[in-house]
Amino acid sequence: MKVTEIVAEFARPVVESYGCTLWDVEYVREGADYFLRLYIDREGGVDISHCEAISRAVDPILDEKDPIAESYHFEVCSA
Repeated sequence: MKVTEIVAEFARPVVESYGCTLWDVEYVREGADYFLRLYIDREGGVDISHCEAISRAVDPILDEKDPIAESYHFEVCSA
């Protein structure tokens, strides 16, 4: 199973608990850095408070499950 599928599996319920939908999960290398991005959406739009709340909720789960061996930056973005 790919990293993005693993992350989507445990992130989706968290995102939905905030009234949003998980639109996509992206794990990419940009230059020397890796980025894990969750793209979220919701009816009426997403603002920074949604991204921040979901980031804070998913971050400890990422630490616990540790699905990525490399160092990476974690971001939650609007779709």
